[in-house]
Amino acid sequence: MKKKLCIDLRWIDCSGIGTYIKGLIPGLIADLGDVKIVGLGAKKRLQEFPWSGASHVELIDCDVSRYSAAEQILLPLVIPRNTDLFFSPHYPTPLLYSGRFVVTVHDLSHVVVPEIAGNPVKRAYAKIMLRNVRQRASLILTVSNFSKSELLRCTRGPRTDNIVTVYEGVSSEWYNAPKSPRPHARPYLVYVGNVKPYKNVSRLVEAFLSVMNAVPHDLLIVGEHEGLITGESDGFFARARSGGERIQFTGRVSQDQLLALVGNADALVMPSLYEGFGFPPLEAMAAGIPALVSRAASLPEVCGDAVLYCDPLSVGDIATGIVSILTDEALRSRLNGAGKTQAQKYTWGLCAQQTASAIQSIL
Repeated sequence: MKKKLCIDLRWIDCSGIGTYIKGLIPGLIADLGDVKIVGLGAKKRLQEFPWSGASHVELIDCDVSRYSAAEQILLPLVIPRNTDLFFSPHYPTPLLYSGRFVVTVHDLSHVVVPEIAGNPVKRAYAKIMLRNVRQRASLILTVSNFSKSELLRCTRGPRTDNIVTVYEGVSSEWYNAPKSPRPHARPYLVYVGNVKPYKNVSRLVEAFLSVMNAVPHDLLIVGEHEGLITGESDGFFARARSGGERIQFTGRVSQDQLLALVGNADALVMPSLYEGFGFPPLEAMAAGIPALVSRAASLPEVCGDAVLYCDPLSVGDIATGIVSILTDEALRSRLNGAGKTQAQKYTWGLCAQQTASAIQSIL
């Protein structure tokens, strides 16, 4: 009789975790062909993915809200009784579920990032969930050694041998990011990500304002910037508006638009203070675009020597990096070559293979 793996897919359209699910699941389903796989989520949405039609895949409609009290009560009732292993792609897991489970911890931002951890309710929730993960999970996957070290630093548990680093991947579409038509009339550099204080976009804006008369480029800020609970201040947006048309917020864009925006940029800048993995630099590298990245958190581990680094706490250093990466052709050429090589180390096929192997060892 086949073992049964139940996967929480309700997160599939979330930004970072959704990218993880969409990248991982096709290969995981293929690599676990001898395992019955049950997916929980919005059934109609999940049926849009080709992998949902595999003979060993079953979908259960489950629209329980994420981060809610309802999921704590209802998820244990929805998970099939004969499930051998439950897989959560994010640390919130049903506390009342008594079966074995595996969980992916992407980062510890809800515990250590000030604007998030400063909320006592969010911090308490995260601590409870992470404590449950450390105490009860059969297997804990982390997406970088940095995230693994953060998990060990911030939590306590009876074991450490069940914590395994499995790097995420770069989707193959990035290697063919469209170069035409150009989505923006003037040359530009691009930032990709939500506009939150820990993403350090405020220092990026200040750095750009200080050098924008020295370069012909615009700064395009791509990602959610309105209605975020822990978003930037009104003062930040006022400061950004002082750059006139040279600083533009696109809001959230489609995947095709994102590919075009990054693929036609002269550089990508990611000055973030905290990342568990960091997709944008690797995606830019795959697209042949040089990246300026903060020397912080997981980014040096993931990006290696294939990017230009800056001190994220220094506006001056970010500004110097912007000018260098836009004007130094020898540097740009070196980064383009090194970037493609670095990005190719991270594939969803390898991520799926290593994840499947770890899950099989538990099953």
